[in-house]
Amino acid sequence: MRSLAVFTASKPRWRALAIAAASVVLLGVLATLARAVELVELSIESASGPEWSARDIAVSMRMLERGQSANMRVGSLKLVQIAEPLTNLSIDCPLVELSTRTIACREARILANVPGLGRQTLAADLAYARADGAIDLRLRGLQIGTGTLDARAHLEERGWSLEAQLHEASIEALLTVARQLDIAMPLSVGAGHASLEISANGKGADVSALRAKGTIEGLTANNDSGSIATDALTLRLDTTLSRAGSDLRYEFDLHANAGQAYVDPIFVDTGVHAVGVAARGVWVQERLLELEQFRIEHDQVLSASGTARVNIETEQPLEDLELEIASLQFPGAYESYLQPFLLETSLKALNTSGALRGTVSIADGAPRRIDLIVEDVAVDGELGALEIAGLSGEIHWDALVRGRDDAGVAPVSPSHLRWQGGALYGLSFGASRLSFTTSQRSFRLSEPTSIPLLDGALQIDSLRVRNAGEPNMAFLIDAVVQPISVPELCRAFGWPEFGGRVGGAITNLRMREGVVTLGTTLQAQVFDGTVTVKDLRLEQPFGRWPRFYSNIALDNLDLELLTSAFSFGRITGRLSGSIEGLELFAWSPVAFDAKLFTTPGDRSRQRISQRAVENIGSIGGGGAGVTAALSSGFLRFFDDFNYARLGISCKLENEVCLMGGVGPAPNGGYYLVQGRGLPRIDVIGNANRVDWPRLVQQLIAATESGGPTVN
Repeated sequence: MRSLAVFTASKPRWRALAIAAASVVLLGVLATLARAVELVELSIESASGPEWSARDIAVSMRMLERGQSANMRVGSLKLVQIAEPLTNLSIDCPLVELSTRTIACREARILANVPGLGRQTLAADLAYARADGAIDLRLRGLQIGTGTLDARAHLEERGWSLEAQLHEASIEALLTVARQLDIAMPLSVGAGHASLEISANGKGADVSALRAKGTIEGLTANNDSGSIATDALTLRLDTTLSRAGSDLRYEFDLHANAGQAYVDPIFVDTGVHAVGVAARGVWVQERLLELEQFRIEHDQVLSASGTARVNIETEQPLEDLELEIASLQFPGAYESYLQPFLLETSLKALNTSGALRGTVSIADGAPRRIDLIVEDVAVDGELGALEIAGLSGEIHWDALVRGRDDAGVAPVSPSHLRWQGGALYGLSFGASRLSFTTSQRSFRLSEPTSIPLLDGALQIDSLRVRNAGEPNMAFLIDAVVQPISVPELCRAFGWPEFGGRVGGAITNLRMREGVVTLGTTLQAQVFDGTVTVKDLRLEQPFGRWPRFYSNIALDNLDLELLTSAFSFGRITGRLSGSIEGLELFAWSPVAFDAKLFTTPGDRSRQRISQRAVENIGSIGGGGAGVTAALSSGFLRFFDDFNYARLGISCKLENEVCLMGGVGPAPNGGYYLVQGRGLPRIDVIGNANRVDWPRLVQQLIAATESGGPTVN
């Protein structure tokens, strides 16, 4: 199969015209002989040329009072470029015109079985100029599906010209003819018709110029893989092609205002947002497409123009681009260009508004410079992932780090963005401004900025990023978290609500070689105590399997605030402890050494409720005994009890927790709660090794249960 060459013709494609010319000359010779006789008949079994052959040829000429009539019949005409032959070809000429200048046949009737088009009946005019051998041919009424083709051709020694009119011709039938001509077509068509005016001229097998103008309506087509498809698409086009040596100059204007088009993954409804594309340039040696000027008008979405260079033989076809974006409008730009790439993310359903404008430059297949103006962009995520209001500013990026005297090119301008407010995964932030510079794969904050966050703020003193998007990406952050209400954070993230504030300095938070480390400690004031995080380390933060390490210290937490937040059962007093060697894999714990215990020297009131007693007992493996004790005897009359101390330890290794308490108990157990006074109750654990997934389920059940019932 030959690929489709839009602007190339071969000699076989004009063989039929040459045959028609020869027929006119032959009829003229016979007409001269017919003056002496009433009827002349000629039969030829076969005839052939380099690229054609015919069988069962019969020619007859009859003398009439006003002239001569002629008829030619061909049983089979085979052209090398068509897989199947034309059969039962008949040319009836009611009157052969003879003069010293012309041999012609007006109102000829042609019948033939045409491959791909079926039985055809055509009207034709043929004329042959004796002086220079010029041939004029006019055909009318070629049926192409439910439409027709009319054509007029002129052939002479210095060249040829062709004019044709397609009237609602079936696209499917046109493609059937193309397949008969052994032309590979990229699309399969289910529906559509074309009304076009086509003109062309050239010499021999070469086409010098071609123009096609008209409409294609109701086009429904797709390729084999389904990556390209249209549905009831209507196109208005005006295309001009002209030969320039071995190259081809082109100019086209294409407009679509009805139907849909899909090019994986982009879907465009042109009935909602009409699309217009115009371009002119050169097609160089059938491999390099130079767009000297192009324009795109996507109604209420994009208005842009520029120049480009595309090489279809390279891995990255777009070699050069200078694009000027007059307007990129939302929500149309999001729905048409961005949403298809976000369908598997939490940003798949955004309400957007605003616009962008600016310029984009690509050189040697890589981005060179981007300058964008952001105009009042707003985003509202229905899934709560992202919200932003009043985003405006300028973004300037350059692939090179330029100096002021760098070949007369100014260095990249500073960038800035400002916004009125928004939220990220429920975490609301207020109005602020970000000033920065960016070039190559680097980003640097130009000046400190403060971003209101819930009822506190994030003060960013410095932020630097290098090698963004590469495996060796690195960043460095120095910031201060001005105290934020923990209840506000809990509500934002949907956590159980508890009190306190979180704040502190984030110094030397950096990433190198894919590892995030913190050069200082983080502190949070929660449950009226302090939680300190140090030795933080995060590996593969953007990978599928991140690994997190840290050491955590807890100091003097209010147990009443803590237990009420998690519906564990009421405990009063203070709690301290540590979680050493914490390791998370894909954000699930795989190792730690945790010790939680009553704060030494705590002089606050220490009481524990029946529900808390039972929940602690179930964690340590003594739940049945605790429940029995609480449900029988005089203990069932008490809602809570005094305790001297409480605590638990768990060292996680290989999904097994090595359990302990605040001290050894009789019979080899360990105290989880050591009672005091009367009535006294002790909670003793006897399970030294506990399956970690089972322990997690027990903790979840403990915080969700309604507590024990004491009768």
